[in-house]
Amino acid sequence: MRFANDLDVLYAEGAFVWGDYAINQEKLSGKAVLMLQIGQPDFLPHPLVRRAIADAYNEGKTGYGPPLGLDVMRTAVAKEVQTYYKKAKITKDNVAITSGGGKSAIGVICRALINKGEKVLVPCYDYPGHLGGISDVKAVWKPYKLLPEKNYDIDIVDLEKQIKKIRPKTVILLSPGNPTGGVASYESLKRLAFLAKKYNLTIIADEIYRGHVFDNKFISIMDFPGMDKRTVIIDGPGKRNCLPGVRMGYIIGPAKFIDGPVRTINNVRFSCPSTPLQLGLTRTMNNPKVIKYISKMRSEFKKRRDYVVKALNSMPGIFCPNPGGAFYVFPDISKIGLTGEQFAKKLLKEKNVCVLPGESFGGGMIDPKTKKPYGTYCIRISIASSIETLKEALSRIRDFIVSNHLA
Repeated sequence: MRFANDLDVLYAEGAFVWGDYAINQEKLSGKAVLMLQIGQPDFLPHPLVRRAIADAYNEGKTGYGPPLGLDVMRTAVAKEVQTYYKKAKITKDNVAITSGGGKSAIGVICRALINKGEKVLVPCYDYPGHLGGISDVKAVWKPYKLLPEKNYDIDIVDLEKQIKKIRPKTVILLSPGNPTGGVASYESLKRLAFLAKKYNLTIIADEIYRGHVFDNKFISIMDFPGMDKRTVIIDGPGKRNCLPGVRMGYIIGPAKFIDGPVRTINNVRFSCPSTPLQLGLTRTMNNPKVIKYISKMRSEFKKRRDYVVKALNSMPGIFCPNPGGAFYVFPDISKIGLTGEQFAKKLLKEKNVCVLPGESFGGGMIDPKTKKPYGTYCIRISIASSIETLKEALSRIRDFIVSNHLA
């Protein structure tokens, strides 16, 4: 059997690899590992959501649907996301549903917008799924900086510098961010919108964490004048509705984009998204009880954020910016004397705590200051676990640093 000869260019996500490491450590140690390496909320979906999805299966609603998704689902999604926008107007014609979660939406969007060899500006640091989608179409990513001293807001000066340097046609925006939890400020988004028009850029905005903004209200690049014509949104119910394993995503963009390339690519890649899942979500996503449940989860994640950031910043050798959203923290451990990879491996082996090395999110790009890949001296910690789990994990991390005389 001969495999495809270009599989080595694909950029795969590291969180699942570290999940395997954690499982192996549990077998070796005979003790449970505290798994803080993956962004999976510890909340169950609201009972109404679970029941509605089960009902759709029990009713036998398992036939084919349209490639872009059922009209009732697209209408429900448009209604839901419209509550996050102040000026942009979203209808079902601006919405497509994908199988495979937000990651599949990324793949469809990259296939529809980016050509082989083209350069794409990505935030550094970035979600590896974006890099996977870019590598799948054989394009090239280049970094623009985020500002850890400003809680990972966009470095707009560096962004324009990179635009002038590499002349991309596409920029990826991730706010709230993964791995940083950073939220782009109003001023940064306003400036990005200006640059998009000045340099004729298309913005791919990943808004999967739009429901998890802690300190202010969510702001979308789509709401700035003219940006509805040059923005495509990645979204989905996995994070807000606690359904990461259901694997459904949304694409939001200009109607011609949705009904043109997205329709064709959806057809080719998966025929149609799951009918019973669409029906179950359609019946519940705009239910006031479900909306209230999501708000309560956001409040709980904020409490966890506050606790974890304070605890990490009290530890020797660690600096942790205060993320404005999502459910991650991305501390700098450069003063400890270990790389993120070394730190994560030793921590897992000695304390049965699993975190992710920051290099996983740097895309292999070299930081000119350290001459090392971006993220080499960072780790990502998911705060999607219970406060009890987080307290125990942080206690072990502190003990790990002190007992090894790392700082």
